[in-house]
Amino acid sequence: MKTKQILSMTLIGALLVCGKSGSAFARSIPGIPTVVGLYDSNDADITSGDLNSQDYWWTKYDAMMLEIALKQHQPEGRIGIDLAIALRRIDDLLKKYPKHADILKWKAHFEEIQAKINPDANRSDNFTTECPWDESNFAQLWVNVHFLKYLVDQKNWNDAEPLVSNIKQNYEIMLAPDRMKNYPEDLRKWVTDSKAEADKECVLVKSKTNS
Repeated sequence: MKTKQILSMTLIGALLVCGKSGSAFARSIPGIPTVVGLYDSNDADITSGDLNSQDYWWTKYDAMMLEIALKQHQPEGRIGIDLAIALRRIDDLLKKYPKHADILKWKAHFEEIQAKINPDANRSDNFTTECPWDESNFAQLWVNVHFLKYLVDQKNWNDAEPLVSNIKQNYEIMLAPDRMKNYPEDLRKWVTDSKAEADKECVLVKSKTNS
């Protein structure tokens, strides 16, 4: 019993001298399991699942559009430019989520494709109208609708509220006659089919934030 008391007092003294929280001190002692404190962030330990990060949803969009671009044999140079941007975003994500399986998988795939792109490919060529990877209205809509749904599921009303006006504006633009006439059928269908649910979520967010 005395031994345990002495050990306990030694640890308490060390905490006071070092000025560390209990969880931070525990992480510095070999053999003691990691403890996440009340105000500690455990983002670095997340290995899967959707994230409260708009960069995550942009990366997920890039991954989807890369496959469409490859299937359509879009210009290599343009794919290379978009992948360079996507990889910079992924590097920033991995600083916060270094163990996330999907982010690591996307990074490896993007780098694999980037390595196959002809270095002399014309970087000034744009995607054809069948590939809306760089279409800002479509891209913003896809990212923000998916991010909004995630935030609503988390009941994170304050972070969701700024997305509402952008979503409404981009639905109006995208649903204009012939706006998506050359898009792949599944992308056109997603825009039209997702609107009803997104409208409900926007109304809910507005009611929760009194805005």
